[in-house]
Amino acid sequence: MMRKFTNLQTDLLRTFVTVVDLRNYTETGNVLGRTQPAISLQIKRLEEIAGVKLLLHEGKKVELTPNGQALLGYAREILRLNDRAVANLQQAAFYGTLRVGLPVDYSIEYFQSIISEFSHNNPDVTLDIRCDRSVDLLSALHVDDLDLTIALTDTMSAPHVSVYWSERPVWACSRDYKIDPTQPLKLIAHPNGCFYRRRMIEALDTEGRDWRVSFESLGVSALQKAVLDGMGVTALTRKTMQPGMRILTQSDGFPNLSKIHVGLFYKHIKMSDAALKLIEKITENISTFRIPTRTRAETVKSRH
Repeated sequence: MMRKFTNLQTDLLRTFVTVVDLRNYTETGNVLGRTQPAISLQIKRLEEIAGVKLLLHEGKKVELTPNGQALLGYAREILRLNDRAVANLQQAAFYGTLRVGLPVDYSIEYFQSIISEFSHNNPDVTLDIRCDRSVDLLSALHVDDLDLTIALTDTMSAPHVSVYWSERPVWACSRDYKIDPTQPLKLIAHPNGCFYRRRMIEALDTEGRDWRVSFESLGVSALQKAVLDGMGVTALTRKTMQPGMRILTQSDGFPNLSKIHVGLFYKHIKMSDAALKLIEKITENISTFRIPTRTRAETVKSRH
């Protein structure tokens, strides 16, 4: 018996993703060149084809249903592939300015190398790179001060995320660092608002263990040096561990830390051909970097 296929039309998916990104039917209509009633009809048609409710409305507020959340990750990927295919077939020229955010609280060097290679291969594209805290990068994306960003977030799913993965930070100190159990634990941390810092403090407070911040810096390289200099302990991902460091485990009296979530964020409607090409390169390389690999849609689906 042949399987019955249901086709999700790309124009309907584009309307759906744009409504989610802009959270407004009227603004979506202005961007896509349609009236607000036409946008409503397209969303209704997509829900009929999918057989599920995708969006909820409370006054002017637009929210995703669980099924809408599940579709969103697939919709972004379908549109990205569609638009990249068209650009390749039409031999689009890649030019313009891309504003890219990179988090100082993660493996920034890895993504810098991807972007550097892209810049070398596409000299007509001007790149403006902003390195900052994840929370500030996501705020900048929200107000369109960035085109795309890699960022950490406390929970998933999150607005504008295309693909993401989770990692569990580890406690790290220098190889010869001695911990005095009679004194408050010395913490090396990013400033308030950092996800690593929050996880360290929550874990220690749960254990009833005294601590104090002995070294604070925005950049991960400064934290790494402070660890190697024996100024205390910190939380790092395994990819940011350096020679001369050691991992502290439960056998050393250190509780497991909660996972962090890392994602690639962008608003599809704002993306140029050059931006989509860079997103393609980042996505290809992420598949070899992240452990484990999950899309937004796959995670939502696994909850049901």
